[in-house]
Amino acid sequence: EAVREQTAKFLNAPSSRSIIFTRNATESLNLVAQAWGRANLRAGDQILLTEMEHHSNLVPWQLIAQETGAELRFLQVTDDGRLDLSGLATLLTTRTKVVAVTLMSNVLGTINPVAQIAEAAHRQGALVVVDGAQAVPHLPMDVQQLGCDFLACSAHKMLGPTGVGVLYGREDVRLETVAIPT
Repeated sequence: EAVREQTAKFLNAPSSRSIIFTRNATESLNLVAQAWGRANLRAGDQILLTEMEHHSNLVPWQLIAQETGAELRFLQVTDDGRLDLSGLATLLTTRTKVVAVTLMSNVLGTINPVAQIAEAAHRQGALVVVDGAQAVPHLPMDVQQLGCDFLACSAHKMLGPTGVGVLYGREDVRLETVAIPT
């Protein structure tokens, strides 16, 4: 519990109760997609991703979309490697239930304006899932300032041990207990 408390402080989470330990960021992202997604997504709902997502924040949403009938939509990347936010207002609708976005691209190094995206997503009633695997080791982290509902990261990206991941989840967002397919 002391480590959970330290982790909460490191991410500026409001409470240690919002910290879940997993094996890595990939497992954390799969947990959200499989547990929250399976319990809350239905046919006609939309999942908004970006074209720069790592497979760990793409494949789980593809699978849950196939299973539930939800539709995948994508924010495009500009020629200079940034997210094209000009289409955000059009892509975000009341049918958008979740926005999954990387804070920092593992390929481009682009740091995305997650707080801005989260604010727009929340106005439409969508949750925001952040892949923080690349960003957490390099940037000061404040999940409250980001406005995210979930954030995933891995200890090995911060010179920590392998096999240790963290999932921050806003306390009032319920993760249903679901067996995760292996």
